[in-house]
Amino acid sequence: MLMLAGCSDSKRDGSETGRSEVVLGTSAPASAKPSAQASAKPASAPHKICTSPPAADGKKLPSVELGHVEADGAPVAEGPIDTGSGSWTWVNLWAGYCGPCKQEIPLLLGWKADLAKAKTPMRLAFVSLDDDERQAKKFLDTQPKEGLRSSFLLTDGKPRSTFLKELGLRDPPDLPVHVLVDPEGAVRCVIQGAIEPGDYAQVSALVAKH
Repeated sequence: MLMLAGCSDSKRDGSETGRSEVVLGTSAPASAKPSAQASAKPASAPHKICTSPPAADGKKLPSVELGHVEADGAPVAEGPIDTGSGSWTWVNLWAGYCGPCKQEIPLLLGWKADLAKAKTPMRLAFVSLDDDERQAKKFLDTQPKEGLRSSFLLTDGKPRSTFLKELGLRDPPDLPVHVLVDPEGAVRCVIQGAIEPGDYAQVSALVAKH
């Protein structure tokens, strides 16, 4: 399981945090020149995802009753979440108050399209953890026709607590959270934190391997 910066429940006031806000630095004066040693410093290695089994490794995705939220005129997300049947399923836990969650949604949709072109199709299911579904709907209403327009919904309560506990997550979790379910319907990876464009190669390799 990989833990990265994300949104905690304390961000429901509308403020947003992202991975870029976690790294702080001091700018050098304009006249300063970097030393040869500083210039030769290697770039940080990309982080790795899905390298260690999650707490729920091998288990089925928790079965709980899911609500739904959608933009005006969009189709309703009807449960349960479809898993197994020979295809991977990527479950994204997000919220309307979570900036990194909303920023990465187009990336996830793009990955889905790219994996389909690579003949390794992957289902993509979004689950909002907004306690006030109006926050989720407000975001969905702003999305383009080809974007995210409907989502499952898990508000505060026993179903959500059960769902998260069985995945080895606290309630509320630091969002976003990503759960990858293999073609046999077993949980194989849980990522806590935002994903990045550079993570696609690892995702593609994982999906192609199984």
